[in-house]
Amino acid sequence: MATCCFEQGQTVKIEGIEHRLLQRVGSVWQLQQSKTGLFINHPHSVLLRLFAEGKLTFPSSIPARQLVIANDETSPKFELAKVKRSYVLAVLDLPNSRSPMEEAIQIVWNRIKSPEKPPAWTSVYAWKSRYVAANQDIRALLDNSFNKGYRGSRYPNEVIEMCHTSIEARYLSKERNGIQDTLEDALTRVKQENRLRPAGDALDLPTRKLIRRLIRELPAHRKCSARKGADVARKEFRSVKGHIVTRKPLERVEMDHTILDVFVVDDTKSPEDRVPLGRPYVTACIDCYTRCVLGIYIGFIPPSYQSVAACLKHCFMPKVNLKQEFPEIVNEWSAYGVMDQLVVDGGREFYSVSLDRACHFFNIDWVPSPRRTPWFKPHIERFMKTMNDSVAHGVPGTTFSDIFEKGDYDPLKHAVMTLSELKQNIYKWIVDVYHQQIHRSIGTSPAKMWASSVKPEDIRMPDELTRLDVALGRVYEGRRLSHKGVEFEGLFYNSPDLNDLRMREGANLLVDIRVDESNLGCIHVTYPKTAGEYSVPALDFEYANGVSLWLHKVLKNWQRKRERPDLTPEGLLEAKAQIKRRIAEAAREKRLKPSRRRGRLDEALSNAAETARNRRLPEVPQVHSEEVIQAKYRTDSQTEDVADLEQSTIEDSDYPVFQAIRRKEISYEQPKDNH
Repeated sequence: MATCCFEQGQTVKIEGIEHRLLQRVGSVWQLQQSKTGLFINHPHSVLLRLFAEGKLTFPSSIPARQLVIANDETSPKFELAKVKRSYVLAVLDLPNSRSPMEEAIQIVWNRIKSPEKPPAWTSVYAWKSRYVAANQDIRALLDNSFNKGYRGSRYPNEVIEMCHTSIEARYLSKERNGIQDTLEDALTRVKQENRLRPAGDALDLPTRKLIRRLIRELPAHRKCSARKGADVARKEFRSVKGHIVTRKPLERVEMDHTILDVFVVDDTKSPEDRVPLGRPYVTACIDCYTRCVLGIYIGFIPPSYQSVAACLKHCFMPKVNLKQEFPEIVNEWSAYGVMDQLVVDGGREFYSVSLDRACHFFNIDWVPSPRRTPWFKPHIERFMKTMNDSVAHGVPGTTFSDIFEKGDYDPLKHAVMTLSELKQNIYKWIVDVYHQQIHRSIGTSPAKMWASSVKPEDIRMPDELTRLDVALGRVYEGRRLSHKGVEFEGLFYNSPDLNDLRMREGANLLVDIRVDESNLGCIHVTYPKTAGEYSVPALDFEYANGVSLWLHKVLKNWQRKRERPDLTPEGLLEAKAQIKRRIAEAAREKRLKPSRRRGRLDEALSNAAETARNRRLPEVPQVHSEEVIQAKYRTDSQTEDVADLEQSTIEDSDYPVFQAIRRKEISYEQPKDNH
């Protein structure tokens, strides 16, 4: 690096404008702009302040391309520059004449014996001129021979334009054609043009070297964007100019979905009869400040608002019964509460009206990520990968991260883990491993970070746990309330409160309902004009309690496909038993293929049975309308086709909900005419 000083004749740049120091009068320098000739005066202290602020610089006479080579002080070019400097220093104070310079050059050569013979005095004079002009910077003596030669193109402009056209058409395409394809296209274009020209005016044919040079001159971002896509280019060439800083727990929470890289089997009693169900989904939330996992859903419900609501419910609630359900877990899962910000990606389930209203109910700021920018929520993305590597990889039934890593390993053949065992392993890994390990970003473990930074009085929770499922339910607007009640998917809901509402406001009203899709036992009815809210049970509560919306559609579809006018209830039960026997035989013979739909059915039946055991039938008002009783059991013909009920191998005796299902099948019998 060179050194400079404020002296007469010195050139400086002030905010990019070149000036020359003319003279100093006292403590004031007189400067002249190089382009305009304008004279200005600056005190010496002002020039020093401008230099300290970086606004005043001393321009270098060394080419920019030469500065790059000077960075390597061990290169042969730099060693040669040091030899040149020795000769320059010997003649620096001598007059620029032949005789004294040759004597000094001979003395230096006798001492260092480099190069093979003494350099000519004219060469040393040229080195001296460059060295002095660069303010005695050794980089001015570096070999600059690589800059020699003609720098323009040897090809006519027409050939260059045709080559650029071929590059745009062939190389800069999604098919990612190579240099050879691009060259052949350029040769074809030039040859076609030469056919229309006389022999003496023919264009030179492009070469592979020319095509390679033109491609090399293109911006790297443009080449990546054209060949791999704008999203890939944005990801590879992104620049981190800052990051979001959180200052307290629950300030910012990120949510995302993933599919675990492991197959699970069903929970049949005999291990040899178990059938692979598929790879379960995971929906998780992580706190950005403490890196604690607030909540997680593991199951076969695909990414939807139902899985999002299940994960949020797990986030909001304290995990007080976790160690009772899983005694092998040692530590406490202390992280819970309602977050201030919820960061999500572009999934359709995150843009639903139901999630928007739920966020307003709990005063949550919903923050969407830009399209295809996973780095906008990096904490949950990294957690999902860490969880997959720690829980799903290395266990029987793993699918690995890609097909090349899997090789000839068959995950379906080796799968042994059930969904309940997988949940247990993930819970234990989160509580006893992930929360206890020191996190590199925060310098401590997530559990200690949560304990040291959060106060119990600062954690927001839902005010009414009984309405939590309803507040997180899906919104259905414009439902008609009549003397039958409110109809939803073939089920009717009514209560004395709704009857009082009709008596006050009108016989037929349009209301909004919120439905907990995991349990159709009750819905939440809202009348927009009065803002009245009512919790309304199903008239067939014994059936609907614990039954999810998806399972309800499965049961309706199964009944509709097999219902015949002459079919008796006994025939329905016998047909159902035959279907179960066939599925049981297929399971024993391993003829059932992996199916997430079947896994979801098993999960829904298990949840329905658990809810039916834990909830009691509320007092449902007696409705004597024969029309309501008959309409209560009608099957909606517009229901979409879903999986058949016989996909499950679960026995009826394992789930009390089937007792209600049997009674509902009996109700399909045609009423007898007593007249």
